[in-house]
Amino acid sequence: MVSCPPCVFWSDFIIPEAIKTFRSSIAEVPVNYLNIYHILILWMGDHITQRGTDVRPIIGAAVVFLIIGSIIFGVYYFFVAKPAADVLEASKLSAMSLVEDLSAIGTSQAISDASTYSTQIKAASSTAEVESILIEVNAAIQREEKRKELLDRVVTATTGSFYSATGVGETQQVEALSTVLQTLQSEINAKNTLAELQNYEASGIIDNMANNAWRNFFTELISGKESDNIVMKSNSSQTSWYFTSKSEALAYVENSTWQTLRKLDFEGTSYILVPISDTVNRAPTLTPGSKVNIYVYDKNTENLHLITGNATINNVLYSTADLATIAWTMTSGATSYTYSTNIWETLKAIAAGSSDAESVEWQNYASNVMNSAMEAGVLDFTVNAIYVVKVPAEAGEMIVQYEFYQSATKDVVLAAQTT
Repeated sequence: MVSCPPCVFWSDFIIPEAIKTFRSSIAEVPVNYLNIYHILILWMGDHITQRGTDVRPIIGAAVVFLIIGSIIFGVYYFFVAKPAADVLEASKLSAMSLVEDLSAIGTSQAISDASTYSTQIKAASSTAEVESILIEVNAAIQREEKRKELLDRVVTATTGSFYSATGVGETQQVEALSTVLQTLQSEINAKNTLAELQNYEASGIIDNMANNAWRNFFTELISGKESDNIVMKSNSSQTSWYFTSKSEALAYVENSTWQTLRKLDFEGTSYILVPISDTVNRAPTLTPGSKVNIYVYDKNTENLHLITGNATINNVLYSTADLATIAWTMTSGATSYTYSTNIWETLKAIAAGSSDAESVEWQNYASNVMNSAMEAGVLDFTVNAIYVVKVPAEAGEMIVQYEFYQSATKDVVLAAQTT
């Protein structure tokens, strides 16, 4: 048999290297290519087992085939298979981020759909399949955002400052509001498409049911009050009170929507008289019996808000420094006479039983002076006054704090009402 030096080179050097290459690449090769390797190895085994056959040329040829095949497979893996796998993985990661957005909406349907889509994305075998799932995810997000919007609106419509469907916080639970809440939530959750939810919103069912529930509740509450004089308590931004009658309150309720009614309460409360200091230039027309709105001005925030509306001035007291002394001059011919009376001292003398002092017309003295000034259109703007006002007890507590303990930062303002 003729020797084959090149075959010695192949068998002694190339074969071991080829085997290494084969082993390192075979794990990454698709199954159909592995089958070819398997057939080749079996063919080589059959020829190697034949006696008298020089296997070195065969092995050399096989190794060359294996090397070329490994190169082809490497090119396929690094330039085709792996990039495609990376693109698929990136599309899955992007899709899962969107699924998390769906789950974060928080509705029961959103959470359920997110779980389903997550499983489908993980099992997807192509970017086209992932993109198809994403179309459904985007549609689900739009649908569930609308559902969440409507569900939140229902909760807001049945939760007020003083009453609510669930009794949350310090509010009192109202059965009628609870029924509305459960009914509307059930109907909204039964909708399966965005169009159905949009049509439900456009129907006005939420507003109608909430309006009726609040109106019926307050109508019954107001009608049950014994006194015809009641107080409407509001918590729009800060708490305020407003004096009203039953008939006025019922009319107000009937003409208001749930957006307003949810912030109200109607109560028959206790009243107190509170003194409010001011100067007549800020409230020149106020007299006993006047109706006023009482505001507080926050000097730090520069905000003005109503404390009590439709309150009544019970008394007005003026400072002795402004009205106690009466002095005037009379002239007769060439002679002038000056007269002076101290009304405060006169009142003290009357109280002590002085018959001379009783001749002074002291009744309604201060109000007569101020009325005459208003009629004359002449007024001393520096005259100080204390207005004694009838207010609900809760409002009175706030006013006293502002007047006597927080006057550096709070200013109580009286505004006269007109008919």
